[in-house]
Amino acid sequence: MLTGRPPFRGENDFLTFQQILSHDSDAMEFPAHIPEAARDLIRRLLVLDLDARLTDYDTIQAHPFFEGVDWTGISTATPPVVPDKTHLPTPTMVDGASPNWSLANVLNDVFGATPLLADDPRHHPIPPTSARRHSTTTSSSSILENNEGILLQADVKLHGSLFTKKARGLMFTTHGRLIVSDAKNQPPQVFQWGTNAIHIVPKNTSTFDIRY
Repeated sequence: MLTGRPPFRGENDFLTFQQILSHDSDAMEFPAHIPEAARDLIRRLLVLDLDARLTDYDTIQAHPFFEGVDWTGISTATPPVVPDKTHLPTPTMVDGASPNWSLANVLNDVFGATPLLADDPRHHPIPPTSARRHSTTTSSSSILENNEGILLQADVKLHGSLFTKKARGLMFTTHGRLIVSDAKNQPPQVFQWGTNAIHIVPKNTSTFDIRY
């Protein structure tokens, strides 16, 4: 609930259970925004040693993470304000982006760049000939349009279910297209940026949804 993903996730069910059975709770890593009290609670709930694990209600409720919660009157307390729910289409989740990456930031860097940034070669579009050399597909010339360059390119993982991860290539081009390509001979998924049909929703520092 705090990070938007389960604590254990492998390439398949077997590897996930192997992580559960062999993990070291003291060595677990957390995103920077998770408070220390929450980290301690998670570690003590997931510790393998049953004698050291938090298991009874009284001990869990007394944990510092729940400081200020009136457990005796919680059933009659006024719940916090919950925003109105908005209907959203089923997302296609893409994982593996660089930390703090967002498509909005990329657009700001490219189209709203100062002259200093514009002179920086790191902000120059990658020409199609270079893109073809670095493409993760069998033939990126069939993906890119005429005079189309690549502004951003990264390897990501496409989540079709909770445990399934499939490697994909992600490209954002000078024509405003977001292309998710398969390593196999499968047609790429192309999303046109700037249309009302596509929304990029960050989930955390390494996960975002493409909703369309």
